[in-house]
Amino acid sequence: MELSNLSRISGSPEFIEKEPLRALGYIQSYGVLLTLQEPELTIAQISNNSSSILGIHPDDLINRPLSLLFDREQMEQVQQALTQENTINPLKLSLQAGSFTTQGDREVRFDGILHRSGKKVILELEPLLSKPAFNELDYYRSIHRIATKLRQIDDLQTLFETTVTEIRQLTGFDRVMLYRFSEQGHGKVIAEDKKEHLEAFLGLNYPASDIPLTSRELTLEVGVRVIADIAMPSAEIIPVLPQEEPLDLSNAVLRGVLDCHTQYLKNMRVSASLTIAIAREGELWGLIACHHYTPKYLPYAMRAACKLLGQIISLEMATKKDRTDTDYKYHLNQVLVKLIEWMSVEEKISDGLTNSPNHLLELTGATGVAIWQDDDCICLGKTPEIEAIASLVQILSTKHPQEKIVHTNSLVQLAPNWASHKEIASGLLAISLSETESKYILWFRPETLQTVKWAGRPQEASQPGKDGEIVLCPRQSFALWKELVHLASLPWKTCEIEAALELREAIVRISLRKADRLAKLYIALQASEARTREKATQLETTLHELQNIHKQLLDTQTQLIQNEKMSSLGQLVAGVAHEINNPVNFIYGNLTHTEQSIQDLIGMLNLYTKYYPEPIPEIQSEAEAIELDFTLQDLPKMLASMQVGAHRIQEIVQSLRNFSRLDESDRKTVDLHEGIDSTLLILGNHLQLKPNGFGIQVIKNYGDFPKIDCYPGQLNQVFMNILANAIDVLEERDRDRSPEEIKAKPSQISISTEIASSDRISEPHLIVRIADNGTGITPENLEKLFNPFFTTKPIGKGTGMGLAISYQIIVEKHSGVLTCQSELGQGAEFTIEIPLIK
Repeated sequence: MELSNLSRISGSPEFIEKEPLRALGYIQSYGVLLTLQEPELTIAQISNNSSSILGIHPDDLINRPLSLLFDREQMEQVQQALTQENTINPLKLSLQAGSFTTQGDREVRFDGILHRSGKKVILELEPLLSKPAFNELDYYRSIHRIATKLRQIDDLQTLFETTVTEIRQLTGFDRVMLYRFSEQGHGKVIAEDKKEHLEAFLGLNYPASDIPLTSRELTLEVGVRVIADIAMPSAEIIPVLPQEEPLDLSNAVLRGVLDCHTQYLKNMRVSASLTIAIAREGELWGLIACHHYTPKYLPYAMRAACKLLGQIISLEMATKKDRTDTDYKYHLNQVLVKLIEWMSVEEKISDGLTNSPNHLLELTGATGVAIWQDDDCICLGKTPEIEAIASLVQILSTKHPQEKIVHTNSLVQLAPNWASHKEIASGLLAISLSETESKYILWFRPETLQTVKWAGRPQEASQPGKDGEIVLCPRQSFALWKELVHLASLPWKTCEIEAALELREAIVRISLRKADRLAKLYIALQASEARTREKATQLETTLHELQNIHKQLLDTQTQLIQNEKMSSLGQLVAGVAHEINNPVNFIYGNLTHTEQSIQDLIGMLNLYTKYYPEPIPEIQSEAEAIELDFTLQDLPKMLASMQVGAHRIQEIVQSLRNFSRLDESDRKTVDLHEGIDSTLLILGNHLQLKPNGFGIQVIKNYGDFPKIDCYPGQLNQVFMNILANAIDVLEERDRDRSPEEIKAKPSQISISTEIASSDRISEPHLIVRIADNGTGITPENLEKLFNPFFTTKPIGKGTGMGLAISYQIIVEKHSGVLTCQSELGQGAEFTIEIPLIK
C-alpha cells in the first residue's frame, strides 16, 4: 500500500464539478444527434443544428418517424442494427432525395452511430468528407503495421516513445503526449512527439485536478474522446423533457465539452484534442493526449483505430520489461539472494538478517532499518529511538492491520508528529511479517529536498465556491512552475518495493520450513524418547529378574507409575484376604463348638464336685497347681475374647476385599462409603496414636444416598492417593511440633460426601470432599499439582504420578472434575465431582 506523497504539498481535494458531465444537454455541432422512441423510432429529441446539417428545421422533425429522413432500405439497416447485442457502427446513411441538402448535384452522406441510453435509442449523424484521406483498408494496414512494430519492442520506455510517434504520424496532430498517473492522481508526461517549433512538455507534471475523477472514469469507459473545434458553438438538444431523467450522453461521440475544459484548452491555445485511455488491471493507468492548434475533425474509422491502438498498448505493457535501473535491480537481487542464504542457515531469522547489516539496508536503499518482534527491536543504521518506533508500529497495527507492505516518502502523512524525525525518517517502507502479531521490518530514509516541475501552478486549478466547497476552474498559465518539497524523502522505487515484498515472502517461506523442520524434529525426539523408555523398561525388567524378591518389590514401588503400584497392591491385598479368610472362618466356626465342649466339661466338673466334695489328696493337689477355680472362671472370658478377635479379623478381611476392587476394570454399582472406609482401614496404622500420644483424627460426614455406578477400583486408587498425601503432610508437620502444639491444633482429616449441584456441573452429582489442616500448598505448586511427574517429595518418596493419574481417572473415566483449594497454613481441600449415570 502506497501512501500519498506530493499531494500533501500540491493538493488534489475532492472537487465539485459545476456541470453534470454525463448529461450536459448539448453536443459538439459538427454532427446531429437524435433520440428515438421505439418501436416506431419516433424522433423524441434532436440537436438544434439540424437546419444547417440536414436542411430541416428541428420543429419539423420532432415527434415524426425517422423514416421521414431515410428510405426503407436504410430503415431496415437501422432496425437490424438495433436487434444485435453489439451494434456494428458506423452505419452508412444518406438523406432521401428531396429532403437532403446538396452541394452541387451530390447528396450528403453520413456515418450513423447507434447506441442505447436507458429506454432511448441515440442516433448520431456525422457528415462524411467528400474525399476521405484514408479508407477502412488503409486504417487496418496502419494498425497492423503499428501493432507489429510495438510487439517487437522489449522495454516500456521505448514502447511509449514509439507509440506517440506512430499515433502522431497516423492522426496528424501537432503534439502527442503520453501521461502516466501517479498514486496521487497527478499526471506526468513520460513520452512526447511534436512539431519542432513547439515548446516541449516532456517531464512536466500536471495536477490531478486537471482531469477530475468523473472525467477519468468516463475516459476509461469509452476509451477514446475527440474534441474537433473548441471554438465551434454547442448544439442544444431539444426539447428538454423535465418529466424524464436527463439524457445520458456518456457513450455519445458528439458529447459536448464542459465550459471549464473549453477554457482550459483555450488557455493552452489548443483548438482540437484527442484522448486515448491506457488501462492496466482494470484501472486508468495513463492517457495519450493529442493536441492540435487548429480545428481538426477525425472520422469514425480513425477514432476506432486509435481506440484499438490504446487497447493494444495496454496489452503490450503487460509483456514488456521496464529497463529503468536494470543494473540496480540486478544488485538488489544479489543482495536478496545473500540475505535468504543467511536466513536459511541461521537458527534465528533475525540473525540471518543482521549477519551483514549493510545488506539489509542496501536491499531498499535505506539509511536505517528496525526489526520489530513483539516489543523486541533490533536497529541498524540511522533510526529513531525505540520509543518512537514503538509508536509507529502501533499506528501500523491499528490503521493498516491487513497490509503486507506500507510505503511513503512523506511519513508525516501517516504520523503527523514525526516531523521532528525528518533528518532520519521522512520516508518509510514497512513490511508486516505476521497477521496476528506485531512483527515488522521498517526501513527509513531522511528528508531530501526535491524540486517538482509543474506545467503551471497547480493551486490555480480550483477556487472556493458559493457554499465553501472547492470547484474547478481553468488554469490561466501553463508556464513552468517549480515547487520545493519539504518533509519528504526520495521516493521508493518500484524495484525496491518489490525487493522488500520478496524478502517478506522469503521470511514467511523460511519460517514455515523451519517450523516444519522443528515439528519433524519434535516427532523424532518423541520417538527417540519412546525407544529410550522402552529400553529402560526392558533393562529394569532384566534387573528385577536378577534381584531378590524383596529388592524387586522396593524398586518396583519407587519406579513404576502410581496406578501400577496401586494395582499390584490391590492384587496383593486380594490374595492376602483370600488366604486369611479360610483359616479365620475355620477358627471362627470351631470356636462355637469349642465353647460348647468347654461348657460341657465345666458342667461335668461341677457335677463331680457336687457329689464328691472331698477329692482325694492327689486330685486336690493337682487342682491347686493348675488353679482350677481361676481357670474355670477365666476360660469363658478367653473364648469370648477369641470370638471378638476372630470377628475383627473377618471385618479386616472384608475391608481388604473392598479395597482390592481397584484392579477391576468394569463399571459397577457399589457403596462408595465402603471404598473410603476400606482405604482408611489400610492406612489405619498411620492414623493411630504415635509414641508422642497423638494420632490423626478422621472426621467423617457421609451423606445418605444409594449406591453409585462407577469404576470402584479406580476410585479407591484416587482415595488412597489423596489420603496418603494428606497423611504424609500431617506426619511431616507433627515431627517438628511439640506435644503442646499438637494438642492445641491436632492433625485432622475430614471426609464429606453429598449429592448436589455446583457451578461446574449443573445437574445433581456426587461430591466428595477430603480436607486436611496441614501446611497447605503454595500457589506456584497448586498450578502444577496435577501435572505428570510433578512432586514436592524427596527423591525416592514419590513418582509424581499419583495425582496426575487421579485427575485422569476422575476427568476421563468418570467425566467429572477434580480440583484443589489451598492456603498456606490453612491446609488443603480436594473436591471430587462425578456425574450420576441414570
